[in-house]
Amino acid sequence: MSMFNLFKHELFSRWTSILGWGLGLAAFASMYIAVYPEMAAEMEGLAAMTIYRAMGIDLASFAGFIASVVVQIMPIILGVYVIMASTQTLAGEDDNGTLELVVAMPLQRWQIVAMKTAALSIVLLLIILIMGAGAAFTLTIVSQTIEVDVTAGQLFVSLMGAYPLMLAYFCMGLFLGTIVPSRRIAIAIMAVIYIMSYVLNSVALMIEAFDYLQVVSLFSYVNTTADVFTDGLAIGDIAVLLTVALVFFGLAIVAFERRNITVGQWIWQQGQASA
Repeated sequence: MSMFNLFKHELFSRWTSILGWGLGLAAFASMYIAVYPEMAAEMEGLAAMTIYRAMGIDLASFAGFIASVVVQIMPIILGVYVIMASTQTLAGEDDNGTLELVVAMPLQRWQIVAMKTAALSIVLLLIILIMGAGAAFTLTIVSQTIEVDVTAGQLFVSLMGAYPLMLAYFCMGLFLGTIVPSRRIAIAIMAVIYIMSYVLNSVALMIEAFDYLQVVSLFSYVNTTADVFTDGLAIGDIAVLLTVALVFFGLAIVAFERRNITVGQWIWQQGQASA
């Protein structure tokens, strides 16, 4: 199997995930967009609550509601798929015994990691594209019945801002899958990292003394305020997230080169065995 054939297999074998997650997230986002006109008065009442203001959640306007709920929550939900897919790609196949067959192909190990990463990167992109298009379509319909302060194009672009974040976490999970003994451990570690990253960002938003925590939280590099609709995506934040993704992608290649296939070992044990 050539590199391109491996790429095609990894991509086309996930078409159900693309449609399922893409349409599911689009429906979830559309639900919140569609119900806002009926809940606008209630939202304005909740907007005055201290807890919402402290968490940076703006419910006083349509733009604030969409940014705080749709733009912020969609990446969190998609993170479930990212964690599962990133750990399944190498660690999961090792657990199932299929990775040994992949490594036996006339391909270098870095090529295997590269093709799998390229395919899953496109899968994530397609999911987010479907989600963004569905949400934008719903907003277009809603805007014909009520006056809104967000355009369909602005919503679509803001949702695409989740892609660099998901790519960074995917490469992180890919790396973990090469250095831990099993996929189960990789999932547990990734779940802790993902949840803690979100919590740290939330704490930093609520307590000014903890602003420095935002530096280590990848969620802080995604704008989920109403400003994202007028200011657009921040190139600097995108660059940070893509750099993180590139670093962990490189680490995954290095670690996979050292991995003993079908032998559940930590990275330091693998190095000893190789020596």
